[in-house]
Amino acid sequence: MSTEPRPGRSEPGPGGPPSLIPGVVLLGVAAILIVVVLVKPDMPQWLKVTIAIAAVLVVVALLIYAFRVFRGVSRRAGR
Repeated sequence: MSTEPRPGRSEPGPGGPPSLIPGVVLLGVAAILIVVVLVKPDMPQWLKVTIAIAAVLVVVALLIYAFRVFRGVSRRAGR
């Protein structure tokens, strides 16, 4: 068995662009949670509060991820 990568399939190296998938997933989850709270007014108050707190936590996680990506990209650009 060869350990060489297949032709046509290149893995992003350390100098490659960061993956956007985690940010897109977090943004999608936050959007879904916010829409559920806004569209479903007949749910119990405790459930609305729980979903709203989860949405805030997801948005905070998205901000942390964005900061880490920005810091990583700006470090590479400074070299």
